[in-house]
Amino acid sequence: MKAGVLLISIGMVVLWAGLGCTTRQSTATSPGPHTSTVEISYDDLLREKFVTRDITLAVGDTLTVTLASNPSTGFRWTAETQIGDASVVQQTSHVSVGPTSPMVGAPGAETWTFRALNAGTTTISTEYSQPWPGGVKADWTFKANVAVH
Repeated sequence: MKAGVLLISIGMVVLWAGLGCTTRQSTATSPGPHTSTVEISYDDLLREKFVTRDITLAVGDTLTVTLASNPSTGFRWTAETQIGDASVVQQTSHVSVGPTSPMVGAPGAETWTFRALNAGTTTISTEYSQPWPGGVKADWTFKANVAVH
């Protein structure tokens, strides 16, 4: 009986792993727009106060950027990002995501979505600041160098 359960369990793991590989392969080779994702954690931000990423997209692709955030500290990312050339990339949304932990003061995240409009290069940037007069400015900075082909 135990051997049968073990064989079924192993079979399910192999089948699940195989399906995962097939899905990744078909997504990578499928035609049409794709989504690229950048996630920057608190650990990343603590190591580098100025985080830069290079991103390549095709026209029509979507870029999702998620940055760690903790509004309980009074800090937040600039909701409207600075885009060097708005004819290349357009910001389509910005949302704040609450913490996954019930602990008071637990961090959440902020997520932006961008659409690649035309071929070219541009930059996207945002700063983590306390938005009131006299508050800390640009404590952390995120910048993406975006090439659209």
